[in-house]
Amino acid sequence: MRNVKLIASDMDQTLLTSKGVLPPHFDRYLHRLHQAGIEFVAASGRPLYTLQETFPHFSQHISLVCDNGGLVATHGHIIGKSLISAAKYREIVSFILEKTDGVPVLCALDAAYINAVDAKYAPALLPFYHKLKKVPNLLDMSLEVDKVTIYFPNADSRKNADRYFRPVFGQDYTVQVSGETWLDIQNLGVNKGRGMRILSRHFDIPTAQMMAFGDYDNDIPMLETVGYSYIMANATQGMAQHAKYRTRSNDEYGVLHVMDQVLQAQEG
Repeated sequence: MRNVKLIASDMDQTLLTSKGVLPPHFDRYLHRLHQAGIEFVAASGRPLYTLQETFPHFSQHISLVCDNGGLVATHGHIIGKSLISAAKYREIVSFILEKTDGVPVLCALDAAYINAVDAKYAPALLPFYHKLKKVPNLLDMSLEVDKVTIYFPNADSRKNADRYFRPVFGQDYTVQVSGETWLDIQNLGVNKGRGMRILSRHFDIPTAQMMAFGDYDNDIPMLETVGYSYIMANATQGMAQHAKYRTRSNDEYGVLHVMDQVLQAQEG
């Protein structure tokens, strides 16, 4: 662990507790990592603005892999983004509305957009998309979109992915299940692993010297990219094959437990 130069962590059910908050005294860990010359990365399906609000005092000093790799920022500057054309995201939204009971969400760089008729789902969306805008018709919008998210109120995202979205869009887009109620569609090749490679080039840090933590399907590309990959004790079934190591659960602060080991190895 003495050669680790970058530590990336998923947010929900990984770094954040089950209550959706950072572990206690996390700012002290960020300070220690900075002192040790280790870059910290929050890697999430959440957008840039939500992650910035999660780390209000540190967002200018850490890196952020947002929207599952659709946008990458470091120290307050965007260094990578992959936008979906208006024609393509309108095609996806039309399909969602015609074929499924899912709620389409256009994840733009400035905010998340939903149809006004779906306003009743706002309470489920707001914890992840702090800037949520309701519009008369998504198909009329021209936006900088890096991800189309579908919210499934019946918690059947995996079923919908296999039945509808991978057969239709899997050849041309990245289709990722991000939770029981979430399915994400992005440009082909966009994922958290891509975010790690962008940061590798930016900081000139080999991926072999990177560490990452995750718990769910959308973390797999990131875990398979870095040299030190950890799943949480609360990770979903089947995740063990995609990581080299295992740590405590999110509510047992598993990420901090391993960070302590890294810092002790480097500070000692």
